[in-house]
Amino acid sequence: MNKVKLLVVDDHPVLRSGIVSLLEKAKNIEVTCEAKNGEEAIKCIEKGMPDVVLMDINMDGKLDVTTTETIKHRWPEIKVLAFSMHEEVQVIRRMLKAGASGYILKNAAHQEVLRAIETVMEGGSYYGQEVLDIMTQTITSDGEDEDVVLSNREKEVLHFVAKEYTNQEIAEKINISLRTVETHKRNLVKKLRVKNVVGLVRFAIEQGQLLDIR
Repeated sequence: MNKVKLLVVDDHPVLRSGIVSLLEKAKNIEVTCEAKNGEEAIKCIEKGMPDVVLMDINMDGKLDVTTTETIKHRWPEIKVLAFSMHEEVQVIRRMLKAGASGYILKNAAHQEVLRAIETVMEGGSYYGQEVLDIMTQTITSDGEDEDVVLSNREKEVLHFVAKEYTNQEIAEKINISLRTVETHKRNLVKKLRVKNVVGLVRFAIEQGQLLDIR
C-alpha cells in the first residue's frame, strides 16, 4: 500500500511541528507539506496533491470553514479531516457541511489521529468519541428552528437505517422485536418531518449519523 500523502494545516508552529513529528513516525504516512493558514494550504495543494488534509479550523484568530469548502470544490477527491479545539455542535456541523470527512479534537491520542487518517483515506468517516457524543446530544429537524430530542434507541435505529440494514437485521443487531423496529421508524419519520425511509437516510447523512457506534 502506498503511503498516505498528508498536508498538515495549523497556525501554531510548535503544535504543528509536534503533530508532524509524531505522524512522520508512522510507516504509512508521508507529510508532504505544512501550512499555517488557508492561503498556504491552497498553495501546498497546487504544488503537490495530498491524499488527506489534517485541517485546523481556527486560524489567524478566526474560524475558517471556507478553506475546506474551497478544497472540496476544487479537488473533491482530497479528504479533509478537521482537527480542532472547537466542541460546539454548530461548528462541527458547519465543517461536515463544508465537506469534511471527519472531525477529531486536539486532545485526541496519537493512535486515534492515525486511525482517523486511515479511515477517511479508505473512504469512511471518522468522529472522535467526544465529537460523537456532542453531535448526538441534540439533532436539529430539517427545516425547523427547534431541536428534536431522540432517545438513544431511536438514534440506534436511525444509525442502522442509514446504513441500509433491513428491519430484521436492525432487530437482531440491537436485540429488539421486528414490530418495535417498525414502530421506531414510524416515530422517526413523524418526529423528523420526513416522508419515508429515504428521507430518514438523507437526514442521517446530513446530520453525520453514518457513524460507527463505538
